[in-house]
Amino acid sequence: MNTVTTPRFRIAGSPFRAFLAFLALFLSAIGAQRAQAQGNTTITASSIIIDRGDTTGNETFGAKNGLPAPAFQNRNLGSFDISDFATRLLLNGGTLTTQESAPDEVYSASLTYRVRANGGGLNLRSGSIALPQVSQTAGTRMFAATAANTNLLTGLSAGSYVLSVQLVAEGINTSPDGGAFAISDPQFRFYEATFTVTGVAPTEAPNSTTWTGGKNDNWFDAANWTQGVPTPTKDATVPNFGSGSTVAYPNIYSNAVKPASTATTRIQNQDGTFTDVQTTTPGYDNSNSGPALTHALTMQGDNQLQRSLVRLLVGRLQVYGDFRNQQDSFVQRENTVVSFTGGNQTISGSASGFAGVEIDGGGLKTLTTSFTILPGGTLRFISGVLETNVSNVNVEFVELAPATVSNGVTTPAGQLAGETDLTHLRGFLKTTQTAQTGVAQNFGNSGLTVTFSGNDPGNVSVTRNTSLNYASINNGANAKPSIRRVYGVRPSNQNAAGGLRATMVFHYLDDETRNLTPGNQNLREADFALFLSTSSGDVFGQLGRDALNTTTNELTKNDVTTFGTFTISEATDPLTLPVTLTAFSAKRENTDAVVSWQTAMERNSRGYEVQVSTDGRQFRALAFVPSYSPTATTLSTYRYVDTEAGKQGIRYYRLRQVDLDGTATFYGAKAVSFGPGAATAARMNVFPNPFVDALHLTATSVEAGQGQLTLLDLAGRVVRQQTSTLDAGVNGLTLSYLNGLPAGVYVVRFAPVGGQAQTTRVQKQ
Repeated sequence: MNTVTTPRFRIAGSPFRAFLAFLALFLSAIGAQRAQAQGNTTITASSIIIDRGDTTGNETFGAKNGLPAPAFQNRNLGSFDISDFATRLLLNGGTLTTQESAPDEVYSASLTYRVRANGGGLNLRSGSIALPQVSQTAGTRMFAATAANTNLLTGLSAGSYVLSVQLVAEGINTSPDGGAFAISDPQFRFYEATFTVTGVAPTEAPNSTTWTGGKNDNWFDAANWTQGVPTPTKDATVPNFGSGSTVAYPNIYSNAVKPASTATTRIQNQDGTFTDVQTTTPGYDNSNSGPALTHALTMQGDNQLQRSLVRLLVGRLQVYGDFRNQQDSFVQRENTVVSFTGGNQTISGSASGFAGVEIDGGGLKTLTTSFTILPGGTLRFISGVLETNVSNVNVEFVELAPATVSNGVTTPAGQLAGETDLTHLRGFLKTTQTAQTGVAQNFGNSGLTVTFSGNDPGNVSVTRNTSLNYASINNGANAKPSIRRVYGVRPSNQNAAGGLRATMVFHYLDDETRNLTPGNQNLREADFALFLSTSSGDVFGQLGRDALNTTTNELTKNDVTTFGTFTISEATDPLTLPVTLTAFSAKRENTDAVVSWQTAMERNSRGYEVQVSTDGRQFRALAFVPSYSPTATTLSTYRYVDTEAGKQGIRYYRLRQVDLDGTATFYGAKAVSFGPGAATAARMNVFPNPFVDALHLTATSVEAGQGQLTLLDLAGRVVRQQTSTLDAGVNGLTLSYLNGLPAGVYVVRFAPVGGQAQTTRVQKQ
């Protein structure tokens, strides 16, 4: 007979009493911390959302209490054959419902997951999915995510696996002694389900193929690709094989024969003599190949020296997806065409330029760098819009190369073709071409034709922006916006003795005259006139027009003698102002202010009264500057220096132009800062106040960049908002077309670059 004796332990004395005291303190601390952190806040419901890749889509499995059915715990999610590239097991998220108990507040939730081999302890995959809050009723909050698209099969091989999931809610106890807390479902463990993986995962997607050059350099030979020749639905990747590699890169001879070629290599023998070795490379016949086709085309490379190559030597290449040419790997010969034929596409451009490009297939083609249309080449628009980012014109643009002459043969400049309202370049274009007197120059069919007379203009640089419009012509008599087409014209010989003279034909699209900022305005085409600025668009002077064809959308202006920034807007009434002011500025020089302005034309002008104000409202005369001549048709430059002593703060300068008959027109105002720190002080002055149809502001910005001007009503609703390019220091801004606002009090808010936003109240009459 076996006797079992239960061991007994006895601990006595001071050590034991100390241990009991410590244990009591420890348990008390745990209880206190639990009450402080969580109170009675609980997770009342939770679920896990899985997409098993079949036609069912998202399936919801109950987590807490296994509800809603079916339960996730111990669920067999099935078997998945990864030899099929399309096989997916997606963890798309889940739901979590909490019930708060004051003073707790739950502020976020998430789902944590782990994947391990069945029977193994090492996590092969892990991660977290945020569950945004989707509803709140009293103290009940619901969090959910349904489209996380986390493919649990990624990186797995054949075998049996366990998916572990825990849902977590985080919050804060708002009592004085409270703190952050987290509660989980389930507590201290995970919900677990299993799944099985079979097959071997393919190394490449079925809709992708990679160049190997396994046979020769023929794009159209399937033996040169891992999964056959690219198609409109199959991406092509050309690896960088590195320097010294003997792998041939792809050449495109579409609908053409590449003849066999023979190369001769001279080798020096040991006795000092030489032997010529001939190597013959077979050609191939692609007479019936059609164009080369691909979805996305990716040409890999680390830099310009370590890069892949794709050569379009004969025929066409049609790209239906993105064009990735980061290291200038694409080489195109003359008389070939690369066509961007898909819907929305991203085009990385070409540092070496394109010989011929087509925009087709509709959609938006986004250019992320730049490209040049080479001499003899055409950028042809068939369907779709090519867009550049005009806030980054040093990087993103289209350039038209000038004409070239070789051995007496002229190759014409690169040009545009086929632009309409539905298909065109929306962005920044530039070209520099030699202009001859008496010859109409269309600058690559860019929409501007200039015929110079008299002096030789030299090389003429032309830029075109068809993405933005000027919010206001801002010439003191006209607050209308410009159309969404702006040209910069700069002849290299602009200062020739006797000046330059030209006839200018300005072409525009109907779409560029509509939905203009601010306020989606439309301009009256019948009232169009040409405007000129010699101050980069700060102030425009009206040149008028000599002809307007609203059928062909062409405005003609004769006798243009000053060149700078040109655009179209509605003519000021009357059509011809006495003065065409094209530039006006006020700058600080030490303790003085230099006020300067330019006119392209003056008619019956007596001169200019320079006025100053310290508050932007009450102005006084400083001096009168007479016109050089009452009537002038060439560029005139004026300058006045304000040498008054004791300047402080901000001074506002404006011009009062006076005609021979005494009629006056005001231009300005421009602000100049004086005094320590004035250039960077966060200040704003708004005038007039009360206002009727426009508000003018002078405001400072610590840095140059984009600032925002907002007009709000007293309920905080945005009434008008515009973004403006600011200089470091003082800026002049205008909010126009406010006459339709109800009378009352509004708030002007100016958010500068690198400074605090400024607000002030204004009264609308």
